[in-house]
Amino acid sequence: MNSTIKLIIYAISTFLVFLLLTWILRLMAGKLPIENGILGVFKNSDLLLGLVVAVAVTFSHIQKRKLK
Repeated sequence: MNSTIKLIIYAISTFLVFLLLTWILRLMAGKLPIENGILGVFKNSDLLLGLVVAVAVTFSHIQKRKLK
């Protein structure tokens, strides 16, 4: 499998894990549903923060692979 495809899959899975953790924490805190939220769960800021986290973690993963 191409390394670029692996990095894209890594970034997407990081993003999905972030969204899953956000959903679980909101569910446990009893703060669902959210008005004007996407699917009643996520705000736009959650999606933006998830994207930033996915990019940061993926970049860190790339740097770690270059050191090996």
